[in-house]
Amino acid sequence: MLSQKACIRYNDFVQKYQRHIYPMLAARMQRLCAECDVTRALDLGIGPGDLTVFFAKQNVCQIDGLDINPSMLELANNKIASLDLTKRVKLVQGDVHSLPYPDACFDLIFSYSCFHHWQDPIEALQECERVLKDGGVLYLVDTYPDVKALLPQFEQQLDEYSYREIVKKAVEESIGISAIEQFLACANMNAYELQPVDFSEEELVAGIDYINYDHQLIIDSPRPTLWELIYRKPYVNQQRKKLL
Repeated sequence: MLSQKACIRYNDFVQKYQRHIYPMLAARMQRLCAECDVTRALDLGIGPGDLTVFFAKQNVCQIDGLDINPSMLELANNKIASLDLTKRVKLVQGDVHSLPYPDACFDLIFSYSCFHHWQDPIEALQECERVLKDGGVLYLVDTYPDVKALLPQFEQQLDEYSYREIVKKAVEESIGISAIEQFLACANMNAYELQPVDFSEEELVAGIDYINYDHQLIIDSPRPTLWELIYRKPYVNQQRKKLL
């Protein structure tokens, strides 16, 4: 578990180099949920809280933010409170491998850059399946393994050693697409899409403009750097038909 100092450093890195990603991901999530009524969502590994904040700006649902690290929850709480979102966002300390929620209580579960930290991905995915409602969406995003070859280029763009170490660690711990597919098969989760996230230049510009962020290296950075998993939980009748 990261120390409080390391959590603060990670938040600094996010605000300097990654903040433009969150409005783009929030917009994707909003489009994914256009056909379903999202009344309650869960952010797994909420970290400093940026994705929840941007999604909350676009959606009026209740959001639970879960993290195992109390220092991350403190950072998220400060950010959420500063934007007057505490009535809609509830923070909980907990473990993805044993979610402190009853069955079928979330319409949407989302997570950014957390999957590679899961000690037992199969168990964690099964927990996601358990607390997701029928027809609900699981949306996971994490580092794309093929970006390892581009690590030297990324490191040259970062101006502090500690920031380079954050990126290096995420890349080194990234999980390959074939391994993720095996985890999903073991968890009996078949109704999914899994692909690289290749943000268009238009999306990148929109993300930068949304937060009034002027950073040319974002446009110049190699892509794709992320993968996304979109899983829709089948309705009970659909599952029965498959069994028959």
